[in-house]
Amino acid sequence: MRLQAKINVRFLVLMFLIFSVAGVVFYYMIGEVANRNVREMLESRRAYIILNLQKGSLLTDSFSSPDNSIFIRHMDQSRQYRIYSDTLAYDQAEKELIPFRKLTFTASSGNHHYKVVLLQSLLEMEDFRMLIFTFLGGLFLFVMTSLFLVNSWLFSKAWNPFLKSLSVLNSWNFSEGKSAHFDTTGIDEFDQLNDLLQNMMQKIRTDFVILKEFTENASHELQTPLAIIKSKLELILQDRSLSDEQHRQIQAAFESTIRLSKLNEALLLLSKIENQQFVGQKEIDFCQLVQSRIEYLSDLFDLKKIDVTVQIDSLVLFTMNPLLAEILINNLLSNALRHNHENGRIFVHAGYQEITISNTGKNQELDASGLFRRFAKQVSTGESNGLGLSIAFEICKANHILLSYHYTDGMHHFVLKQES
Repeated sequence: MRLQAKINVRFLVLMFLIFSVAGVVFYYMIGEVANRNVREMLESRRAYIILNLQKGSLLTDSFSSPDNSIFIRHMDQSRQYRIYSDTLAYDQAEKELIPFRKLTFTASSGNHHYKVVLLQSLLEMEDFRMLIFTFLGGLFLFVMTSLFLVNSWLFSKAWNPFLKSLSVLNSWNFSEGKSAHFDTTGIDEFDQLNDLLQNMMQKIRTDFVILKEFTENASHELQTPLAIIKSKLELILQDRSLSDEQHRQIQAAFESTIRLSKLNEALLLLSKIENQQFVGQKEIDFCQLVQSRIEYLSDLFDLKKIDVTVQIDSLVLFTMNPLLAEILINNLLSNALRHNHENGRIFVHAGYQEITISNTGKNQELDASGLFRRFAKQVSTGESNGLGLSIAFEICKANHILLSYHYTDGMHHFVLKQES
């Protein structure tokens, strides 16, 4: 969730709670004021009736006002009380039962005793309460909407410099050699952040250049002495005066030199991939690429009597650097050949945006957690993975392709699939 959305949600929840509590308190305060007003009206009418009864006795046994709001009747004995209560009564004007506040009390005038019932309609008070409630609801919606819009506008204005800085960071690529530039915002916190980012990015760029130059120089300088060592060892191996033991030792040194040269090239390749030094991407038909690389390696397959089968159900296109695509397929096919047994099988299947390269080999599943790590050893076999699968994994990672492994039906499956 974006920061603006999170702040707006919390703001709206807080305002809703505040308005809800204030609305409930205000509603009951209005009710209390209305009740007090009704009580005062009834008390005023009570005093007026008592005053009139004391001036003269009621000529009849009972009396009721034309609007049925006052009822008076004689009592045989005096019993003093005054009771407030609520009741429902039929109103002729409204044609329905409406709520009333009732005051029942007794009064005396000489030897005459009376019971008086006063009724005061609460309908106006209920209408007033509903009017207040409706007004508060409308005011709440208006204030909430206004504050939400104003808050969103202020937020976008206040955080616009920060969003510009994020845009600069997203577009910056340390391998391109371009320096990032941040505008002055006039806000101290954002200017301090931009200065810090500027210095940090410059340091990253400097460290990258230094590391890149060191890697390239070290690789280049190593290749020359390695080539000299290889040529010297080749000359020594041609010396017929060497004993068999000397020949074996020199041959081992020669093979180690070749492995060291290939290792140096592989590490340099990994470094270039991780530093995103391969540019010029285009859409590549991996079905055609697989078939061409299988033809290229056909002699090696025949030498080990490997049966290679290709099944193409759908065209598979990935966008990447052509050289990296070739290295990727070469490494996966070479891995399937190297870890296969004689008279084994390699099966390549092309499905919808997915290529699976399967091979026979060890009749047990490999440790997938360390399969694509550099020089990781398999727990079951103790053999090192080398760099082939690591290079393939880094190529896929740099081009948003998923490289996964699973083992079923005696076959080791390596799957290339476009990230969703």
